[in-house]
Amino acid sequence: MTPDLSKADLEVAVADALHVDSFDDLARLFKALSEPARLRIVLALSERCKSVSAIVGITGLSQPTVSRHLRALRAETVVRGQRVGQFVYY
Repeated sequence: MTPDLSKADLEVAVADALHVDSFDDLARLFKALSEPARLRIVLALSERCKSVSAIVGITGLSQPTVSRHLRALRAETVVRGQRVGQFVYY
């Protein structure tokens, strides 16, 4: 029989496993990923870094839509951009 975990113990265990500081951070992460287009973008980036134009080609989304969703994903630190010349790779 396993002991019952308190809410605080559970929060620490989840935070450690997912590298977040709290359930609030986890909720923000889930909210950022709740948009299907954002999930498509994250999946497109799962193998390696890509430019915005490559993400557009893979997802079929428009460039402004990809840029808007990347901005939201960056705000929640789901993705990170790195400028190489005139392109930003995520």
